[in-house]
Amino acid sequence: MEGHTQSVEDVLIDSLSFKLQPGASYVTERKSVTFHPQGSNLYSSNGTKLIKLLITGDSWLDPSTFRVMFDVQNMGAVNQQLRVVSGPHSFFRRMRVLCGGQVIEDIDDYNRVHEMFSTMTAGDSRVNTNAESFGRKWDIDGNFTNELTSDNFPGIIAGQSQTVLFKPLSGLLNQNKFIPTRYAPITIELELVNDATTPIVGVVGTFTAANTSLVWQIQNVQVKCDMCTLDNGLDNSYAEHMLSGKAFPINYSTYISQNQSILSGVNGQQKVRLNVTRALSRLMSVFVSLDKDIPNTIANAGRKSFNHFYSPMKAYSSSEFNPFDSRGEFQFQLQVGSKLYPEYPIRSHSESYYQLRKSLGVQSSSLHNFDINSHEYRNSKFILGIDLEKVLEAGFTGLSTKSGDILSVRFDHEDTTATNWATSMHIILHSDCILEIKDTGTTVFD
Repeated sequence: MEGHTQSVEDVLIDSLSFKLQPGASYVTERKSVTFHPQGSNLYSSNGTKLIKLLITGDSWLDPSTFRVMFDVQNMGAVNQQLRVVSGPHSFFRRMRVLCGGQVIEDIDDYNRVHEMFSTMTAGDSRVNTNAESFGRKWDIDGNFTNELTSDNFPGIIAGQSQTVLFKPLSGLLNQNKFIPTRYAPITIELELVNDATTPIVGVVGTFTAANTSLVWQIQNVQVKCDMCTLDNGLDNSYAEHMLSGKAFPINYSTYISQNQSILSGVNGQQKVRLNVTRALSRLMSVFVSLDKDIPNTIANAGRKSFNHFYSPMKAYSSSEFNPFDSRGEFQFQLQVGSKLYPEYPIRSHSESYYQLRKSLGVQSSSLHNFDINSHEYRNSKFILGIDLEKVLEAGFTGLSTKSGDILSVRFDHEDTTATNWATSMHIILHSDCILEIKDTGTTVFD
């Protein structure tokens, strides 16, 4: 033991180190800038639906500062409030990110993907994010009768609007490398939902036609971000680097979404087998959630297809004091070629909860967690996750599916009541990618 101790290198602790913090004088200027969309300034689900935002210039984009800002205007009649069920992302069904004209991210069912990861975000972080948007989210567990109390966002009054901001769920915009927009201009495309009622509380129960607006439009869309200028020496060295044929590689992760209807059960069993044909070099994890047709009741006023993570094994009782009263059994497993993940099927909420935390990298952390309790998980926030990395939380160790092996999702559950069966499955692939920026253009390696 003494020999091991002697081999440990002594370093000066921070409390006794009086070296000044390293500087960054080569960054000569930081500007907060605004970019406006190309074309129209008014958008709606039955009008212009595609928002295009181009970010370019001779400076370097700091992606940590990137926000999309817009106004949501209530176009309903007098006394009709517009009540949004979640954040600004709920208005968008698809997002594409292009860099140098190359599509590097394409996320379908964008509102559901964003909502799923927002749901798993720690509570404090979600509160801060909501402060940039509509305030507190509506309770999707049925507590909608207190919509006018002080602790809930009451809605937007007819004829008025609210300004909101959000950070797009883009891997490129959530990594920490500055982006040289001179060589790699960025285009963000946001496509609105097809149905105007998707992001808002519908007319049901106490939410009558007299007090509920179903009509809205988006206007004054902008991108707010910081652009940094480098001193001439460093800037010229990067220019020479590019002109010599070398590249700037940027590692980022992105999400690929697939939503598919599933068959009803037979003889009290619903067996789901879905194949994913997208080939990826570094597949990090797979997330699976379920949905079903939603009854038009007051309890479901704020439940939409994008924010409903249905559990066919949900508890009989809604009481938090009886969270383990679950109906039916389930099995969940992935197959890639001949290999199974995990080796034996997941058969319990406890194990699936653990596997979900593992796929998010928080399985051993007491500081970084997500805000889903056991009752919510068994009822309205049932999300399955499988990590496929060879080394957890290490880059470029994800599973390759480029060899032609098909990724298959297997989910079985037992229930004699047909109304409990799920009607659709949503699959999200989380993958590592590399963006290579050259003087001649950009290339994506996925």
